[in-house]
Amino acid sequence: MAGEDAAQSGERVDPQLLTVLTTEHFVLQTARGATISEANGRAAIYLGTMSSGLIALGFVAGDERRFPAFVAIVLPALIVLGLFTFVRMVATSVESVRCLVHIQRIRAWYRQLAPDGPWFADADPGDANTDDEAANALTTTGIRPGPMQMLYTAAAMVGAMNAIVLGTVVSLLLRAADLFALPLTVTIGVIAGLAAFVGQLVYQRRQYSLAAT
Repeated sequence: MAGEDAAQSGERVDPQLLTVLTTEHFVLQTARGATISEANGRAAIYLGTMSSGLIALGFVAGDERRFPAFVAIVLPALIVLGLFTFVRMVATSVESVRCLVHIQRIRAWYRQLAPDGPWFADADPGDANTDDEAANALTTTGIRPGPMQMLYTAAAMVGAMNAIVLGTVVSLLLRAADLFALPLTVTIGVIAGLAAFVGQLVYQRRQYSLAAT
């Protein structure tokens, strides 16, 4: 990176370059904060909508004439909203990681200015050229990257709710058509929900992998 050799050799760093980098650092921090705020807002809207829908279903559950029509309208709408929310939350999470990676590159340059100082000890310049650069950046936030980490994201939470709603819809449809006995109908719904959840996790993992390339 420009200025790195000068920092290592003890020469005076260009103040304009330092200003540009600190400004870029601030912009990246702001952008990362915006992605987190958007994810929180979308999750709140989705969970609020789902709560309202389930409460409304409870009010009409005793009405055999209105309940099927209400379910046919509300649950598909929740599934569509959930899928849109999930996809966007994965995108914002990927954007946040990308911002974090760029921030760590700038912090690694800062470290060249004070190699003996403890302020940027976690910003190892050698990490910038490794394949797991994103994983190294995430470790600075206290996260231990790994396959199980995909289960703990906000997007995975929304994906789990989507899977539950989808499994419920499948079970209700099979039960309404009277195709199978109740235990088998519930089992098929559970399998459909698990398949939907795994599919969303695979999508999330793929998006993270593409972002790292």
